[in-house]
Amino acid sequence: MNPMRPDYLKNDYTKGSKILHDAYNSLFENFASIVMSHMGKRNNESGAEKSASGATSPNDTKMKREGSHGSERMKKHKLIPSIMTLKQQHERTGANAPNYHDNSMVSSDSPDQVREGDRKGSVVARKAWGSWAQSLYELAMHPEKYKNSDSILETSDEYIVLKDLYPKAKRHVLVISRTDGLDSLADAKTEHVPLLRMMHSTGVKWAQKFIEEDASLVFRLGYHSVPSMRQLHLHIISQDFDSASLKNKKHWNSFTTSFFRDSVDVIEEIEQHGAATISNDEKVLTMELRCHRCRSAHPNIPKLKSHIANCKSPFPSHLLQKDRLLSSTTLHMDCA
Repeated sequence: MNPMRPDYLKNDYTKGSKILHDAYNSLFENFASIVMSHMGKRNNESGAEKSASGATSPNDTKMKREGSHGSERMKKHKLIPSIMTLKQQHERTGANAPNYHDNSMVSSDSPDQVREGDRKGSVVARKAWGSWAQSLYELAMHPEKYKNSDSILETSDEYIVLKDLYPKAKRHVLVISRTDGLDSLADAKTEHVPLLRMMHSTGVKWAQKFIEEDASLVFRLGYHSVPSMRQLHLHIISQDFDSASLKNKKHWNSFTTSFFRDSVDVIEEIEQHGAATISNDEKVLTMELRCHRCRSAHPNIPKLKSHIANCKSPFPSHLLQKDRLLSSTTLHMDCA
């Protein structure tokens, strides 16, 4: 976009971004092709060695391990509740960081789940839940194991309310379903509407509690289209996004794009069509960083955070409808 160059784009940011995107795409595709070709040769060589020796080579073991846990490692940017049993707390005094491979959070009778199906014209890819991704499921099925954890805010027969230990805003909690087999939004059907309404009402209750403590907070309630952790959970998240745990594009875009489905819309769609519309194109998670209010673009997270801390623009009009946003005004609260 340099005006001194003959191919000057006249400050057309969109066109320039597309050209850069296509160029980098081509570069990475070629690089990936070279890597895959090299790995194929190594596979053939190790396969021949294995056939000759009858033993499993270190490369085979490594590749199998990477294949089974690759997607799991890629998803560690998502939130992971670190809830430990009393025994673990005693053994690991002062250890506040989560152990991603903590077997105490994995149900012995809950093997990785795989499923596929259709949701309003889009195919839901097969989903294999790694051991790390079973944490919420284990908590939902066996909350008694974690009854002394201060991360659990509320427990009922139908749901659990949990503090997000890696919150992406000043206030960020989860309402987790306790229904076995309801792993994600893709599993929600008409018979689950009463539960979804109950989870929504609980989310509204907690949002109201937080607003009573800080009237400046504004909340949004919703689900990730394709969650990284097993067990359906509703996010109640304040729209300040003021948190050190919000670190990258995937964090930001998972809450500010079509990947995040508002609870009110999910309930309406399932009531009318028997299933919710799911945005399972994870490319949206790598989109450029844009303010969720004025939609201005920013080059990195620090600059985005600096902007949104001072942005006074109104929220997009669609969020101002159907109580998609909750505030002291929409809840008709007197916070004086």
